[in-house]
Amino acid sequence: MKFEVIWVWLIAPPLLAYLWWLHRRSYAQLVPFARRASLALRGVILLCLLAALSRPVWMRVINRSHAVFLIDVSRSVTIDNLEAAMADADRVARRFLKSASSPTVSVVTFGKEARLPVGMQRNWTGWPEALRRQMLYQQQLPELYARRTKMVSQGAQPDSLQGVEEEIAETEAFRDRVAGDHTDLEQAMRLALNCGSTGDRRVVYLFTDGHFNRGQWRRGLLAAQHAGSRLVAVKLDRPLPPEVAAAEIALPPAIRVNQGFSADVRIASTVETPARVQVFKDGFSVHQQDVALVPGTNTLTIPDLTFEEKGFHAVEVAIKADRDTRLENNRVRSLAVVPGQARILYVDGNEDQIPYLKTALELEGMQVEARPAGGVPQSLSELLGFDAFILSNVPAERLTLRQMQMIQTYVRDSGGGFIMLGGDESFGLGGYYNTPIEETLPVRMPIRKDLTRPSLAIILVIDKSGSMEGVKIELAKRAAMATAEAINPRDQIGVVGFDGESRVLLELTGASDRATIASHIASLDAGGGTFLYPALEDAHGRLQQSNARRRHVVVLSDGQTQGHGYEQYVQTMSADGITLSTVGIGQDADVRLLEAIAAAGGGRAYFTNDFYSIPQIFTREALRASNSMLVERLVQPVAIEDDPCLRGVNTDELPPLSGYVATTPKEAGKVLLASDSGDPILARWRYGLGQSAAFTSETKPRWGEEWIRWEDFPKFWSQLLRSIAGGDLDRPLAVECGHSLRDAGVVLTADVRDSADNFVADADLELTSLDAGGRSASIPVQKRAPGLFEGLLPRIVYGQDQQFVWALRDAKQQVRATSYGFVYSFSPEYQTLSPNLEVFD
Repeated sequence: MKFEVIWVWLIAPPLLAYLWWLHRRSYAQLVPFARRASLALRGVILLCLLAALSRPVWMRVINRSHAVFLIDVSRSVTIDNLEAAMADADRVARRFLKSASSPTVSVVTFGKEARLPVGMQRNWTGWPEALRRQMLYQQQLPELYARRTKMVSQGAQPDSLQGVEEEIAETEAFRDRVAGDHTDLEQAMRLALNCGSTGDRRVVYLFTDGHFNRGQWRRGLLAAQHAGSRLVAVKLDRPLPPEVAAAEIALPPAIRVNQGFSADVRIASTVETPARVQVFKDGFSVHQQDVALVPGTNTLTIPDLTFEEKGFHAVEVAIKADRDTRLENNRVRSLAVVPGQARILYVDGNEDQIPYLKTALELEGMQVEARPAGGVPQSLSELLGFDAFILSNVPAERLTLRQMQMIQTYVRDSGGGFIMLGGDESFGLGGYYNTPIEETLPVRMPIRKDLTRPSLAIILVIDKSGSMEGVKIELAKRAAMATAEAINPRDQIGVVGFDGESRVLLELTGASDRATIASHIASLDAGGGTFLYPALEDAHGRLQQSNARRRHVVVLSDGQTQGHGYEQYVQTMSADGITLSTVGIGQDADVRLLEAIAAAGGGRAYFTNDFYSIPQIFTREALRASNSMLVERLVQPVAIEDDPCLRGVNTDELPPLSGYVATTPKEAGKVLLASDSGDPILARWRYGLGQSAAFTSETKPRWGEEWIRWEDFPKFWSQLLRSIAGGDLDRPLAVECGHSLRDAGVVLTADVRDSADNFVADADLELTSLDAGGRSASIPVQKRAPGLFEGLLPRIVYGQDQQFVWALRDAKQQVRATSYGFVYSFSPEYQTLSPNLEVFD
């Protein structure tokens, strides 16, 4: 035992002397034994109090020794080095157990995470086979894959494959969870210092190449020193196999459209080797050259690069060396956001009539890229290259749900501008009811207010054979409900299901009775053969009894049907004033029959492999059949509200239109031009960060012949587009973006400055991440200093483009969206090819 505050005992003698003096001078009437007991008790109490104040510590001699082996299994460690580390650790462990007193050994494997596969072992007979296989995952996985392939090729049964499948799953789990894409020594050292018993004489053997790219590795080493543990660092520096890595590609910070620039590529190599370097710009090869690499860092300059268009662009470099081992680090990619003049994307379903609007916009100095109906971008990065997007008379079935969601994200989260123009295949007539496009626009597709429009009785004849089971039958139910919601409440809807026989699921019912419709539609289930004829007879009989002005049938099928005489029967229906359209889904639909009966019924035939487009097709047919949206007569537009896009335009003498698609304005929408019936002709609103507009007529001779001849036609359209375009740069604030890789993830930064280059203290920023599918996610933003903002992206996906939008709201609540992007081509584990000597120094 020892005392930490030993000087307290120096006051013991005078205090004990004082107690003796009190004892001698005491007048207490006690017998001698009691007086002596009182003195002894007081002395004991005093000594106990002094002992407590001196903070005694009991000392016990411990003879236990504990060796912890920290093995770096990250991807930067080669197989040769890892095998050498395991052999050295095995040898040291055996010697330690023989020479130390009360010895125990533990093993910690670490990379992205740290694990303790061997803890406090008193006996060591070598590496367990399962652990050895996992640690040598870089070597073992290819062998396991080859063994599985061989067994499958030899006709092995699933039961006999179970063993190798389990080995593969365990090894892959170790690779992904423990080795991972990073190396964190701080976490591993924390685990090493906490394993074992308190007071053990601990020796930590660290086997590593020193490439720590997560955590504070210096803090980990200091923790071992403060804990009194002895640290032995073993450098894994065996000769590396031939290796070449495309480490980095550097682009200039500011690139303009049609401005030449060069890119610097840094290539690391462990050997002298010839290599071929190929440069890709936006996925297309633009440069190729042969180079001679030397050991160390090689720098190559790629000259004469240009971007012809604004928006997101990528430069990628691929290296193919004669002597190389890994493929993961042979490609490096960099993103650039290129500003430029306003670009407009114009997609029109009537390709031959594109020049009317395109020429007018180009006369106003706008850059317009015109495409036919199939030209809607497939990726958000492509769409972000445009400031505004015009969609004219393209039906909804020409777009996938993903494309519609992408357009919605483009406006709402990226600050883009969107305009839909009218036509007989646009708005509700084009099937856009209840879609992301309708959510984006300032108008609704159904018409609720005008009860004088023609009434409709529609029967949906739905294939419910066995092949419709699953998602197809569920979407058919959803389509039936969407049809009931789209038509006027006074219109009627019925549903007939057919497989080998016909079944009337819903008699003609008013569209306002949603509860009855929903309960009957829910009974639609799949099973049986395919025989359409009886279902047509049931639909025909019920529509004959209806007094609706328009009577229509929509047939949905995914296969071949029995029977014959369909065209003749549909002609009979047509003679009774009943029209019929067909929808074929999947590869097995009877195209010939469906086209023939649609032609005989005076309707349309639709074919799609996108099952999720079925609701849009149904609602489009219902609205077309009701004729409640198509207005074809002479209409005089009237300006009912002032707007910057109308300034300088003589709104008192607007030309007449010959038609439009009727819609209903949303509450937050701003109607600028209206028809004499009060229907919107031009409406706009702010949607998220961007703006959208709906022009329900068209810019073609059918409805807009007088508008095309109007002298203010170019000015009107150019002002409208400039007012909603996402590339409005006439604001005094600028946002400079950057990013850096830290322990918690990628930190994105934004500096907000005014025209005098001063930080703006009262700015408000929002950050949104965008993925390739058009989906968006908000990222929390923190204000670190006046004008300086940070957002954290916690998860990194190597090799995937990362795109973001910083949305700035100034003091006037104006919104400006600034695009930013970057890509980490591969894990930092593959960037450096030699040990980090700083750790061992």
